[in-house]
Amino acid sequence: MSGASNHPRTSTTDPPKPSLTSCPPIFVLSTHLSLEELHDVEENLELRGASLTYDPSEARLVLGRVRQKKRAALELRAHGVWTEEVHPSSALSDHEPPEKRRRVDPKTRWGPVDLTSEGRRSPSPDGLSVASGPSVASTVSSDGAMDVIKVVRLEWLDKSIASGCLLPVDLFVVYQARITERPEEFEHHHEGSRSRRTPVTVVGGQILQRAKADATLQPSAAVSSNRFLSRRTKEQDHGQRPPPKLHRQTTSEHDEAIPMPPAPDWVKNHVKYACMRSTPLHPPNETFINQLLKIRRIRELTLDEVGVRAYSTSIAAIAAYPYELRTTKEVLSLPGCDMKIANLFAEFRDSPNDIISAAKVLDTDPTLKTLNKFYSIWGVGAKTARDFYYFRHWRDLDDIVEYGWNTLPRVQQIGVKYYDEFREGVPRKEVEEIARTVHRHANLVRPDSSYDGRGVECVIVGGYRRGKEVSGDVDLVLSHRDEPVTKNLVVDIVGSLEEEGWITHTLALHMTSSNREQQTLPFHGGGTRKHFDTLDKALVVWQDPRFNDDDGGGGEEEEKEEQKESQQGSPKRKQPKRNPNPHRRVDIIISPWRTVGCAVLGWSGDMTFERDLRRYTKKVHGWKFDSSGVRERRSGGRVIDLEGSGRTWEERERLVMEGLGVGWRDPTERCSR
Repeated sequence: MSGASNHPRTSTTDPPKPSLTSCPPIFVLSTHLSLEELHDVEENLELRGASLTYDPSEARLVLGRVRQKKRAALELRAHGVWTEEVHPSSALSDHEPPEKRRRVDPKTRWGPVDLTSEGRRSPSPDGLSVASGPSVASTVSSDGAMDVIKVVRLEWLDKSIASGCLLPVDLFVVYQARITERPEEFEHHHEGSRSRRTPVTVVGGQILQRAKADATLQPSAAVSSNRFLSRRTKEQDHGQRPPPKLHRQTTSEHDEAIPMPPAPDWVKNHVKYACMRSTPLHPPNETFINQLLKIRRIRELTLDEVGVRAYSTSIAAIAAYPYELRTTKEVLSLPGCDMKIANLFAEFRDSPNDIISAAKVLDTDPTLKTLNKFYSIWGVGAKTARDFYYFRHWRDLDDIVEYGWNTLPRVQQIGVKYYDEFREGVPRKEVEEIARTVHRHANLVRPDSSYDGRGVECVIVGGYRRGKEVSGDVDLVLSHRDEPVTKNLVVDIVGSLEEEGWITHTLALHMTSSNREQQTLPFHGGGTRKHFDTLDKALVVWQDPRFNDDDGGGGEEEEKEEQKESQQGSPKRKQPKRNPNPHRRVDIIISPWRTVGCAVLGWSGDMTFERDLRRYTKKVHGWKFDSSGVRERRSGGRVIDLEGSGRTWEERERLVMEGLGVGWRDPTERCSR
């Protein structure tokens, strides 16, 4: 694969210090962490060989920005893990008194990190000693305390990385507890619901056996950074995902007998960034991916941000894999795919109709079906969809219209009104017709721009450029080599299109680029920005105004009205026919020529591709990539010009990708989902 060799991580056998391979499974709390900070923590853990899990019930070490025991216990409970506090001295009391340090079997997966005697102390930063107590592994996963979970301050990881050696975890423990059963008063019974979750006793070091045992149990409640989501009503709990089935084929001799195809370079080098791999529109494992997409949608509807990211990473890796998956061993070899994904594949492979039970719930559970329908309304996110269902008690679009129409923002009213038409999608031929119309109006409102023989240029991006036969909406990037031409251009284009009848509604009009004189977005250290893009753009509702008045476009209702008037002897009124052409969603984006390559690149990739492109740029170069350009993070936000030598927008996009180090990939290879 082109570009894979540029990735800084070329081997997983020699992780940077300190190595975390001896640590038990680690879960990272997202509370008080921004999305970028959470990514950084997880990358640091993975880079050092840590066993990172997205299921807190599997973890024995929990890292987070918490400092109080009560808060730590609440955070665990919000993630479906019930505990009772234990003191370090009593963690092993039920088994044997810890008078002596017991030697751990070297075959044990979670062996000790530090085997120096307790009397020897070696200096370390901040006055801490590497040998000042039991090691990470030995204090967390001794044979007699496998049900003990420790919540540790994130400082442990930061200081361990700074010192280059693994510091004793006990010096940073906020809360140490034993996992318990969920109290009876919190159990919810539903007709036909899944069986209760019970805790699993784990045999020391046997991670594979523990994962197989976990697969037979009901998954924990949806993960969310909001702890108050754990206080859900019985109605809210209805529709949780069913337990995945345990498939013995996961580690069977049958799987081992099937030879694996030659691994691509990105699999050998454990390349986890989707922007560093080529991903086609229709991969060999598309049917399995479609099932995982449904599970990811469930995570979105339950506000499980961590789960959404985890599934996005797994889906992107499977989509890039050039062979049809045959064994769970192949699945586990892919970066971002753990035992949970392997078990789901085993269920999918053994299913006669290629359906995963956890995915089927999205189409069969009444609550999830309604939430998914609300979520599909343009302008409605997952939180708003849940508000419609749980707090306003709406069950369909008719309820929204009848009971809450006047309470909706205008964009949501439009989303409800044209729900079916927006869901149809736009064929490629129609996308091209819309682009030609917008391009024509762009040059109409800038008549002097054609002096260079090109005028305003228009590029179709989005799903169309990735090769989709039907796009959800139409995304267009417009630019001109003379920078003054593009300033405030979007306002003039929208006005011209509205005057001619092409635009029926303007959902949003952003002038962020023109307001800052079309400069690259400044870098604000430590700040967070909610908008995914900072260019001038208009989000509009489009309808072709051309139709034949005699084509029956008025519909059956108008025909019945005319017949009624004729029978009553009233004078026949000639009324204009209703436009039968469907309404479409169109995004018009304006980019200055100086950074048009960044704009086209930022609007051409799938969701995970664009997310990982930003993460890779930050991690490898310390730069901030945005559709408006590239800036340095470490030197006051200096602009990095990667595309200045490009003569066309195609050349400029290629120069940006090569300058970022990801290598050129055709848009049809950026379909990470």
